[in-house]
Amino acid sequence: MITDPLAQQLIFFICLLATTATLAWGAMAYPLRIAPRASGYFSVANLFLLIGVILTSQRSSDPSYLYWPIANIMILMGFLLLRHGTQRLFRLKSSIKTDCVLLTVFTVLIALQEPGPQSNQIVGILFSSMAALSFLLLAKDNRIALAPSLNLTFILLLLSPIIVLAFIFTLRTLLLLFAPSLGSHMANLQSADAIPMLWFFVMMTLLVNVVMIGNALTRLVQKIRLQADKDYLTGLWNRRAMHQRLALLHQCWLRDGKTYSLILFDLDYFKEINDNYSHAAGDHVLIQTATELSKVIRAIDTFSRYGGEEFLIILPATDAQQVAIITDKLRSKLNSSPVIWQDNAIPITASFGTATVSQLDTPETMLIKADKAMYRAKHTGRNNICSAT
Repeated sequence: MITDPLAQQLIFFICLLATTATLAWGAMAYPLRIAPRASGYFSVANLFLLIGVILTSQRSSDPSYLYWPIANIMILMGFLLLRHGTQRLFRLKSSIKTDCVLLTVFTVLIALQEPGPQSNQIVGILFSSMAALSFLLLAKDNRIALAPSLNLTFILLLLSPIIVLAFIFTLRTLLLLFAPSLGSHMANLQSADAIPMLWFFVMMTLLVNVVMIGNALTRLVQKIRLQADKDYLTGLWNRRAMHQRLALLHQCWLRDGKTYSLILFDLDYFKEINDNYSHAAGDHVLIQTATELSKVIRAIDTFSRYGGEEFLIILPATDAQQVAIITDKLRSKLNSSPVIWQDNAIPITASFGTATVSQLDTPETMLIKADKAMYRAKHTGRNNICSAT
C-alpha cells in the first residue's frame, strides 16, 4: 500500500476532530445535562463518523465487508443520527421509521455489491446519493424548527453549510455516474489521490458540528425568550406577552376589520382560600384554573395571567355573541371543577367581564372596558358575567 504523509495527517486530523466532538457532545449530555438527549445523539453521530473514517482508511485492494460496506453504513448512520438529534432538540416529529427504511434499502443495495475497489462506482453512487438525501432532510428539519423565530434570509444563512454538503454529495453522485474513473480516489484513503476527499471530510466534520452548535444556541435562545413570556406558576402567557399579542391583534383590526374580544376574569374569594387553606392551596387553585380552562379555549386564543388571581383571554375573530357563549362555557367549567386540597373540596368561581372591539377603541381602552365589566360582575353577586356593551 502506497501511503502519502499528507493523507495520513489529514486522516489523523479528521479522527481528532470527530473524537473531540464526540467527547464534547457527550459532556453536554452528561454531566452538564444541556439538551441531554439531543446532545447524546450528536455525540453518537460523531462516534459513528469517527469509526467510519477509521474503517475507510484501512481499505486496500483486498475485499473486506468491514472496510467497505460496513464503513459506509457507519458514516451514513452518523448522518441520520444528526437529524434525529436536531428533531429532539427542537421537539419535532420523529422520522425514525422513514430513516430506518432508507438505511435498510441502502444496506441491502450495498450488500449486493462485491466488497472491494471493483465496486467503487456503484457503491460511491449509492453512498453519495443517500448522504445528499440525508443532508437535504436535515436542512428541511432545521428550516421547520427555525421558521417561527427567524426570517428566511437568516435561516438560509444558517443552513448554508448543510446545503453546501448536500450539493457536494449530489455533485459527487453525478460525477461518478458520468466519470467512473473519479471513484478510484476512495480505494485507498492513505494515497495522494484521496487528499481532495480527505479535505472534504475535514470540512464536513467541522461544518456539521458548527451547525449543531448553532442549533443548540438557537434552541437555548428560544427557551429563554419563551420563559420571558411565560408565567412561572401557571405556564400561561404573562402580562408582557399579552400586551404584545393584543397590540398585534389590534393592528389587524385596524387594517382588516377583523373583530376580536377580551375576557377578563377574577377568581372569587381568593383571599379567603389563602387564609383558610394556605398559600400553597391558593397556588394550586391558580394552576388548576389555568389547566382546566385551557381545555375549553381555542388554539388561536391567548390565555394569560393578568396579575394575582386575574386572568385575561384574547379571542381573535370573535364577536359579542360568540364571546358570551365562550364565557358561559368557561364559567360552567370552573363551577364543575372544584379543587381537592387535603381531602377538602374547594369550590372555584369567578367574575367575568367581556369586551368586543369597536370604533375608536385602543388596546388600552379595551382592557379598561373589560376591567369595568368584570368589577360590575363582582358587584352584582360574583360568579357572574357582564359585558362592556
